[in-house]
Amino acid sequence: MDIDLAGMTVPELLGLWATSMDELKSRELIRTNNNPVGDLAEAIAFAHYGGERGTFSQKGWDIRTPDGERIQVKGMRRTSGNKRTALGAIRDADYEALLVVIFDVDFNIAESFTMPRHAVESQFARSNHVNGIIPRLSKALLASEMITAIDLQDAYRRISTPRAE
Repeated sequence: MDIDLAGMTVPELLGLWATSMDELKSRELIRTNNNPVGDLAEAIAFAHYGGERGTFSQKGWDIRTPDGERIQVKGMRRTSGNKRTALGAIRDADYEALLVVIFDVDFNIAESFTMPRHAVESQFARSNHVNGIIPRLSKALLASEMITAIDLQDAYRRISTPRAE
């Protein structure tokens, strides 16, 4: 599918974005109208683990696996102009593992890994400013034994099929 984005007006581009967001919502891949990175990471994690997806009002975990493990999910999208290393704040300790999903500029999964809560809490200081822990991705962390790489490609493929009309 080729779309001439350069030939579209700003309202047309924004309309395409809005329609895309609506379609992702109808497929239950995103749940908010915010940046879709976090919601997409959670949808992929849910497709991988199964179990239960957390509610907006419940704290601490985003996915509870069929075995009862509570997983906090964080997503990040890397772009050429973005050198960010900080993930979103973790404000509650009601989880056993952190799952990080890193997307490239085109929303392909570049990296994904898990890290036990005790490693998160020992590696990253609590910030009073945000009332939580802000995990930061460093080369040392990504090469450390504290993380376990996890392949989420099959789960992403499963949720990527077109919706039947």
